[in-house]
Amino acid sequence: MSEIQVRSWSNRKVGTLELNPTVFDYPWKEHLVWEAVQAYQAGGRAGTHKTKNRKLVSGGTRKLWRQKGTGRARTGDNRSPLWRHGGIVHGPQPRDYSWKFPKKMRSNAIRSVLAQKLREGKLICLSAFDLKDHKTSALESALAGKLGLAAKTLLVPLEDERNLELAARNNPRLSVVRALGLSVVDLIDCDTVVFAEDALKRLNEVLA
Repeated sequence: MSEIQVRSWSNRKVGTLELNPTVFDYPWKEHLVWEAVQAYQAGGRAGTHKTKNRKLVSGGTRKLWRQKGTGRARTGDNRSPLWRHGGIVHGPQPRDYSWKFPKKMRSNAIRSVLAQKLREGKLICLSAFDLKDHKTSALESALAGKLGLAAKTLLVPLEDERNLELAARNNPRLSVVRALGLSVVDLIDCDTVVFAEDALKRLNEVLA
């Protein structure tokens, strides 16, 4: 069974945590992770392009001239697509771009990324996020000082932690996501993932 060292803010070992092999020994599956990212991005896509059809363009509904006897082509109103400034036929409209991505595939993709982070030594477990205040500089010095984390870092508590969120939000290389709200994009968008011990235990149980 895999295990990970539990460290304090001062980077001292304070214990170990056993990890479920079905989660943290999962093989790296690049295509599965790619599909999960595509599904995530498609779900967040909003269509901002739109054309006006004949119902939406400005104009009247009166028939412009009688059907027969004038020598001109038959016509309806001036909002017809055949007319200049008329409606657009089959133009783009805002729609939902998301598609159904199976839950098992999503959880397997998260397993794959977490296991790969662990193999690369980019997964860290802290005993807790013990922040006395919400100072950005205090969090920065704790991470970059003793822990030596200078790259983009994802911090994962179990529940909402106000001080942690306030301290991290002014730093562009730090992000905070609750354990049960993790997505594949959150994990691959960072260099190092730092878990609180209780958050990693809970995620270990849920994914297993």
